[in-house]
Amino acid sequence: MLRTRGEGVDLIIDPLGPTSFRKDYRLLRPGGRLIMFGLSEASSGGARNLPATLKSLAKMPLATMPWWKSLALMNENKGVFGLNMLSWWDREGGLERLTAPLMADLEAKRLEPVVGASFSFDRAGEAYEFIAQRRNVGKVVLLP
Repeated sequence: MLRTRGEGVDLIIDPLGPTSFRKDYRLLRPGGRLIMFGLSEASSGGARNLPATLKSLAKMPLATMPWWKSLALMNENKGVFGLNMLSWWDREGGLERLTAPLMADLEAKRLEPVVGASFSFDRAGEAYEFIAQRRNVGKVVLLP
């Protein structure tokens, strides 16, 4: 929490999976929210890894249930939200309802995205490898 001067963060959007949920939760400041929406830790080399998927699914109850206690959530003033992107897309037809508040804050310069690395389009393969090797902290951007 060095970057936040010990205050923690307002929002964590975690696509990784249960291995990081506890750490994410600890990084939240009071009023912070954790959005869990993915299981990318079950992939390796761009493909699903069945043993890793089974391991992640087995971790899911242990990564969530013992520490999501309602009284603790209320006392810590933190929120946890789960999101299944496929079912959301099927029901809503897009992600605009989710992204609109973030886009408004981004346009008003109240949010400062973290860019982990930038690659030109002709280096898109390198960008993919950079992400697949989980070397990025922040977003990887392709530049025209």
